[in-house]
Amino acid sequence: EIGAVRILDVVCADDVGRVINPQGVRGQIEGAIVQAAGYAILEDFKQEGGEVQTGRLSTYLIPGIWDIPERVHPIILEYEDPGGPWGVRGMAEMPFIPLTPAVTAAIHNALGIWYDEFPLTPERVLWGIYDAGAE
Repeated sequence: EIGAVRILDVVCADDVGRVINPQGVRGQIEGAIVQAAGYAILEDFKQEGGEVQTGRLSTYLIPGIWDIPERVHPIILEYEDPGGPWGVRGMAEMPFIPLTPAVTAAIHNALGIWYDEFPLTPERVLWGIYDAGAE
């Protein structure tokens, strides 16, 4: 599809403190990346004046198998947190935060266009190309 954004590879380094359950940590990282991919390219949560305008889950897109990154490479760093119990720290949201800016930077690298609205739907990407006068 013209204008579609496909996330191929994600390398995600996270300092999670002391790892107690390595498989669980990896799953949390992968899940956060899938959630962030949805936010970046699909999920169009609308609100106006504090009221939710996205009224039906049937019209709210979430990532399917074709929308998630093809490869995820988690790098788990273990620097114990002296303030956390047993040296652990919360880590579930950390992978979520940088993905949308990284996708935006990748699109800028490819097209020379910055986007400041999300999600980066095919229509939004095409309008950005049109507005920039690119071909």
